Amino acid sequence: MGLFDFLKGGKKAEATTSTKSPSQVLREAGLDPSTLKFGFGSDGTVTISGVAVSDSERQRIVNLVSEIPGVTSVNNQIDLAAVGAESSSTDSMDFSGGSDPEPVTVTGTKEYTVVSGDTLWKISKEHYGEGGKYMKIFEANRDILDDPDKIQVGQVLKLPD
Repeated sequence: MGLFDFLKGGKKAEATTSTKSPSQVLREAGLDPSTLKFGFGSDGTVTISGVAVSDSERQRIVNLVSEIPGVTSVNNQIDLAAVGAESSSTDSMDFSGGSDPEPVTVTGTKEYTVVSGDTLWKISKEHYGEGGKYMKIFEANRDILDDPDKIQVGQVLKLPD
């Protein structure tokens, strides 16, 4: 019995499933995710912050993200853009992953948005001068991280002093 006979016999390999990122889902729906930030909780919660141009767009974003497999709930922190505003506070932010974003200080706490290729070791080396301090970042983010080796693009991490 050859390989093709085996396949014809009805045995099929199980299909692997992959989950699309919220940005990818929004792009495929014709929405621009560049003004949004995504945070991921270990319980399947996705927090969305940023700016939408209308309430209907904001609701559409929440609905699309809530339909992603594995998402248990969506924490909507999306603001509406001011009508007639020439620019928004996110115009200068680069979400493309082309360059490393600078940490943002919010009420005394530095925050860092994970980009493609990041590891806690790399982030630690960049911000503390030593990669070995990565556990400091992990411990400060236990609410959204279960494993120091599993961070996701778009997560907003607290960087303790």
